[in-house]
Order: sequence, then C-alpha cells, then structure tokens
Amino acid sequence: MEDLFQTALGITAPWYIESLKFNVEQSRMDIFINFQRGATFRDNEEDDPSGKEYKAYDTVQKEWRHMNFFQHECYLHTRVPRIKRDDGRVRLIPPPWPPVSA
Repeated sequence: MEDLFQTALGITAPWYIESLKFNVEQSRMDIFINFQRGATFRDNEEDDPSGKEYKAYDTVQKEWRHMNFFQHECYLHTRVPRIKRDDGRVRLIPPPWPPVSA
C-alpha cells in the first residue's frame, strides 16, 4: 500500500513512506514520510553555487494538509532535515513535493 501512495505523491529516494494510518471514524488519512538514514541533501539557495551535498544535521517534524483522499482528510507528516553548511549556517531542506492546502 505504501508503494501505491509513494507513486501517487511522486515521492522518490531518499524519501519514502514509512507508514499509513487510516481512521474511518475521523474520516482521516495520515501519511508518515521519512528519508533514508545517511542520505545527503543539496542546499539550493542561490548563494551556494557549489552544489555540495550535506548529511542531515538534525530534523524538524512538519505536518501539511493535503488534498482529500476521496472524502477523507489527508495529512502528510514528515521528518524534515536541516543541514549545517561549511559556513556554519543551518538550513531547513524542504521536501521535494509541493505542499498542498485544502
């Protein structure tokens, strides 16, 4: 089931769907997304033309409201990485999918 939602949401490595939680009573679907251990991320900020990739320094838990899954509310929960650049700046690396609000 995770593979189906991963494809539907366009989630690619190093990101993956860790688990799904469906609550019929609350009419709610929760999708928990993570990234592979040891993955590296590029800071796409304009002042860093080097293209260097960094390992996660730490993470921040984020939640987005996504489009409904049929009549059920859908939420994406993600452990979002932060990197520490060589210049000491810590930057949040947004996930590659666009957040969608209902």
